[in-house]
Amino acid sequence: MAPDQLRTQTLECIEDGEVLQITYEQVKQLCYQNPRFGFYFLQLTTRRLFENIASLERELAACKVASASPREVGASLSPS
Repeated sequence: MAPDQLRTQTLECIEDGEVLQITYEQVKQLCYQNPRFGFYFLQLTTRRLFENIASLERELAACKVASASPREVGASLSPS
């Protein structure tokens, strides 16, 4: 569903399985035909977006702590 229609994840299958594929047009048609599906899909993608944002914020915070001097870290940990 990426705007440039490129995949955002890679999957490695470690045992036998089935691969299913659906086109963007088929998803769009499903959303029109079944509004409950469309709303569920919207919630699903929005939840994933917010999870990704939270993950990036945690990584950024960890980088800031890792790059802070020991004096800065001690000051931020001391009680106010």
